[in-house]
Amino acid sequence: MRALDHPLLTPRLQLLPVTAEMADAARAGQAVFANVIGADAPAEWCQANLGLVARSISPIWGHAPTRAIAVHRAEGVVIGDVRFEPSLRAQREFEIGYGIARSRRRQGYAVEATGAVINWLFDEAGAETILAGCDAANLASVRTLRRLGFWLDSNPGKTFWWVIDPELRSATRA
Repeated sequence: MRALDHPLLTPRLQLLPVTAEMADAARAGQAVFANVIGADAPAEWCQANLGLVARSISPIWGHAPTRAIAVHRAEGVVIGDVRFEPSLRAQREFEIGYGIARSRRRQGYAVEATGAVINWLFDEAGAETILAGCDAANLASVRTLRRLGFWLDSNPGKTFWWVIDPELRSATRA
């Protein structure tokens, strides 16, 4: 697996891979984290996510980042994050997840940020398959995953599991 070692850019966002310094800053709190990343980190996002950011450097994967922070380029404010981790089930398989601050939802940020990470996973990190899970009742995530080109893979209980691979990705882009 190739580690994400550079920011990913989209039209509206910069996705910063979580570094060890960022993880340490997340443990220190909102103000320290904002200073380290050079962007405003709203309490709305920090309360739910700083603990996750603090655990985003995986010793299992050679201390590689497993999360990217989505910063709005024009506003300089954190609007969400995307988690990506190699699966323990299969080589070249990744699991992905995303979270967008409540005030920024329904504006296409989840598709934009997650799409950039998916592109990086396939084009640079060597992914062959990407999985995503969401609660069956979370219709917003279902719509997001479908817009990203994921296909429903299984439905064990209350969780839908979605999959995308290069073939499904090509079919979606056609």
